[in-house]
Amino acid sequence: MSQQKSLIKSAGMVTVLLVVSRVLGFLRESAIAYRFGTTAETDAYVVASTLPMMLFLAVNDAVKTAFIPVYGEYHRTEEGNVFAQTVFVLLGGILAVTSFFLVLAAPWIVDLLAPGFSGAQQAVTIVMARIMLPGLLFMGLTGLASGLLHVKKNFFFPAITAYPSNLLIILTALFFGGRYGVVGLAWGTMAGFASQFLILVPSVAKHGIFQRLHFQRHHPGIKKMLVLLPPVIIGTAATELKSIIDRVFGSLLPTGSIAALNYANRIYLLPSSIVLVALLSVLYPALVELFVEEKTAEFKYTLHHGMGLIITLMFPIMVGLIVLRVPIVRLLFERGAFDAAATQSTAYALAFYSLGLLPLGIMLLMSRAFYAVKDTVTPMLFTFVTMLTNTILNWLLMKPLAHGGIALGTAISIYIGAVGMTYLMWRKIGAFGGRKLYQTLWKTGLASAVMGLVVWYGTRFLSGGSFLRQALEVGALIALGAAVYFVLIYLLKVEELQSALSLLRRRQQS
Repeated sequence: MSQQKSLIKSAGMVTVLLVVSRVLGFLRESAIAYRFGTTAETDAYVVASTLPMMLFLAVNDAVKTAFIPVYGEYHRTEEGNVFAQTVFVLLGGILAVTSFFLVLAAPWIVDLLAPGFSGAQQAVTIVMARIMLPGLLFMGLTGLASGLLHVKKNFFFPAITAYPSNLLIILTALFFGGRYGVVGLAWGTMAGFASQFLILVPSVAKHGIFQRLHFQRHHPGIKKMLVLLPPVIIGTAATELKSIIDRVFGSLLPTGSIAALNYANRIYLLPSSIVLVALLSVLYPALVELFVEEKTAEFKYTLHHGMGLIITLMFPIMVGLIVLRVPIVRLLFERGAFDAAATQSTAYALAFYSLGLLPLGIMLLMSRAFYAVKDTVTPMLFTFVTMLTNTILNWLLMKPLAHGGIALGTAISIYIGAVGMTYLMWRKIGAFGGRKLYQTLWKTGLASAVMGLVVWYGTRFLSGGSFLRQALEVGALIALGAAVYFVLIYLLKVEELQSALSLLRRRQQS
């Protein structure tokens, strides 16, 4: 129970920090939307930043995933500093060389990502890609530093790495975008990439990693990490490749389709980047520890508890995003060059993307569970299955539904991935409370449906107006929906809510 309290406390702290981070992220997107709207320039910037961002998410996540279980074996001794410093040196060198060749290959990369681009739009996309691709070095080192601090139970600084990055991009868009155009925004983005690593350096240095030269390229931990790393990198890159697939198909549609998909995707991923990242950042090290200590029953309980929390938290958010798609997009983006037509186009894609929010959480948890039991191949293979499904569905659905079909294809492929990976985990470790999870699923589904009807009725009373008025009205509807939902799941006795309330009561009594 003490471990459960620690998990909830750490996840709560990370959630609060990530909420602030994501608010800054949406201020960043709002600043870009205000300055550039859904124009050809915005499409060019989105495509140019796609590969750096994909590599950031792939390398950052993969390095943390492979580094944490190996570093966990050494970190309490001086051997941990030797291993960590060696990984920093090797990873930095590999990423620096990779960045150089990516810059040279920028024209071919842009042709691959946006086959529909030509002329001036293609040229400026290549320029911006060359500016931002060297950021891969800082992105990979950020993931390594974050993984080290997670093992040391320091979740604070890894959760705020995006703060300086978002602020730099906001300032660039608002104050330099008019003078230097979208290329100036690319330089601001590159500076933001660097800042994410630099903010972690002091915290890492406090653990003595850089005090003396410890480089040992034949360290046994390197071999262990190399076994885990390739499937994780490939699988994570394939996951991010699904976003690229959406943009490739979007480049074949009318101008502004890529930008609409991008803005919708940002909103759709906001809950996962707060709630899911917070949960997974503390669940993954716990699952690793339980597996190493061969505590099978506790491992299954932690996995069951994590899955139940994801269902309880993500189901109402999924329904809420679908019902409030237009008011939310209008609130966040409709100003400057981002007009009412752009709002409708983005909200249309958001409705389809949001359908995949719940299974996305389950799929990510199952991936971490496989990694914890030292199986990095299964998530990689299943990611390719979902990517292939996504490609086929995008092609079939974009014709009748335009860019909405692209978003729907992504959502359906995520459902396939979530169900398949959950089944394979069940086959691997045995049952982990499936019947109780089904009860949680139907109860939260019923509560979410009732909540959705109440919120939908409330949208009739939205009057629009100033940003502050819209924020108050949408915020009031969200608060009303949350209140209705939590009252209903309390009455339905949803297990996860009962557990959380029990923990709160014990804390008050103590």
